[in-house]
Amino acid sequence: MKLTIEKLFDQIHKVPQIPEVVRELIAQINNPDFDFAEIAKNVEKEQVIAMKVLRLVNSAHFGFSRKFSSIDEAVVMLGMGQLKTLIIASGIVSSVSEIPGIDMKEFWADSFLTASYAKWLADQKIPADSEMVYTAGLISGLGIVLIHLADTKVANEIDQHVKAGENRAEYERKRLGLTSQEACAALCERWKFADELVDTIKKSAEPLKDDEVSLPACAVYLGHYLSQAKRDGQSEESIIQSIPLKAWQQLGFTEADLEQKIPEILAVESGLDGLVD
Repeated sequence: MKLTIEKLFDQIHKVPQIPEVVRELIAQINNPDFDFAEIAKNVEKEQVIAMKVLRLVNSAHFGFSRKFSSIDEAVVMLGMGQLKTLIIASGIVSSVSEIPGIDMKEFWADSFLTASYAKWLADQKIPADSEMVYTAGLISGLGIVLIHLADTKVANEIDQHVKAGENRAEYERKRLGLTSQEACAALCERWKFADELVDTIKKSAEPLKDDEVSLPACAVYLGHYLSQAKRDGQSEESIIQSIPLKAWQQLGFTEADLEQKIPEILAVESGLDGLVD
């Protein structure tokens, strides 16, 4: 059976829906001039998101000596860029709860690390796209959720093959005719996200496939690879030896950079795990 995009959305009521305030932020992800004050007011109305954001801001990860009780106060201390990231992550997590066949705590831990590593890579080589890359990394796994909603049996079969060592994108394409990232991109099109974000997600499973390589897609691809490797307990030496070198080099890094840069990347913490406690 090939899984068409149409079948993915047959049961539209099951498809995750994210709050309008989060859609607004993602739509303006690379716009430095948007009206964050107005957005902050709307976030205050989304009580679940506001509560999650404030809990994170007040956590040990940020290490502030005082506690904050409002989004406005958090803006002053964190800055708009970081707070925007927390709001987007909180809104997405709140919108996708329990999915049969998926350990959502593990799913989000991987998504958070993928996003954080991808952003680190983008900050180094494509800084103008770094916030967009972070968001792409954060939500690119939602295609797996869609496949589970559309056909749990097939989704579980794919998961078992991946656990056995098969490449997810290759097996998904062979079994379904599309990758989970392509499914996620279709969802993002329905959410009317920017073309650049949709394109980055769509290409992030196989970023070297096209003649014109997408650097943001390479960053997300490597972010996901590094997240999986770390969560699988691979050593730094093993990661350095097995990293997809062509994607690494496309971003402008050299093979000689690996020994210095990989430990730096792996030391990055997402700071978002408290969202799913």
